[in-house]
Amino acid sequence: IPLGVLLATQIGADRGARELIGEPVPPFDLPILDAAGARLSSDELRGTTYLVNFWNDWCVPCRQEHPSLVAFHEAHADDPDVRLIGIVRDENSLDEIRSYIEREGVAWTVLIDPDGSAKVGFRTTGQPETFAVGPDGIVRDVLIGPATYDRLEEMAASAAAGESKE
Repeated sequence: IPLGVLLATQIGADRGARELIGEPVPPFDLPILDAAGARLSSDELRGTTYLVNFWNDWCVPCRQEHPSLVAFHEAHADDPDVRLIGIVRDENSLDEIRSYIEREGVAWTVLIDPDGSAKVGFRTTGQPETFAVGPDGIVRDVLIGPATYDRLEEMAASAAAGESKE
């Protein structure tokens, strides 16, 4: 029965996340990894275009998209109006995540989701999944699977312009 439940929850999963396009970003208030109790919330990001990338250190497609995330972050590191936020999905070891971040040079903000509220709110079914949120707090685009640099730029540009990609 557990396999049947798992399969049933995956039917239409892509559609579930994509149904957020044009909707307010699911509210979140999560701890920043290794920031001594600091948190980041969706309310604090209002007025900013940001991409939320759900990922994990053991995820092969996440590792494939990593160079694109690095390039996107570097291209926007000095732009206060565009941010990249990583949310660790299904954490199994914070020590392993810290090691990956240090080894791979992850320089953007990484949040953890200890109670799974963000992954549920964003209707994620795995990783990587990326959501583009406009300054108005509306989800403008969703990508299920690994991102390329060009796709990340496209997502950010459409979100900044208030254009939803359906």
